[in-house]
Amino acid sequence: MTHSGSPESGDVLEWTVHLARRRPRQAAAVVVVILAASLVAGLGFRSALFGALAAVLLVASVSDYLLPVHYRLDGAGARAAGVIHRRRMGWEQVRRAARDSLGVKLSPLGHPSRLEAYRGIYLWFAGNESEVMAAVARHVGRGAGVGAPELADGDVSPPA
Repeated sequence: MTHSGSPESGDVLEWTVHLARRRPRQAAAVVVVILAASLVAGLGFRSALFGALAAVLLVASVSDYLLPVHYRLDGAGARAAGVIHRRRMGWEQVRRAARDSLGVKLSPLGHPSRLEAYRGIYLWFAGNESEVMAAVARHVGRGAGVGAPELADGDVSPPA
């Protein structure tokens, strides 16, 4: 985890989270399921190509869990960069910041919705909860978007 600059100068906060390392037994179970499903697909379709395709698709779908994800918060917005997925969200797009015990979800939606699972960025904490929340609080509400973001209960407050 790195931190540079001062709060007033548009500081940068960077950290990496590898969720599979936090729960190695669960990660091993995920790998076993991927291998089993790939084997079933390959045997079921009698094609090694289908087995390999199943493995690639399954690994891609859980890549943020199995592989490290690097996060960066700066004056422009939030970025999550994994091996396969890259997501960026400008602070002006954030309408809601919903915090839980494991991280904070930056959402472009003003109200909780089923679509939230597919929109925005979830920032996992890595022993840096106070730094992440301070950075989000500093930036949320500064954007030039329509209206101020809605903040979920117990979450960050917009800067005064």
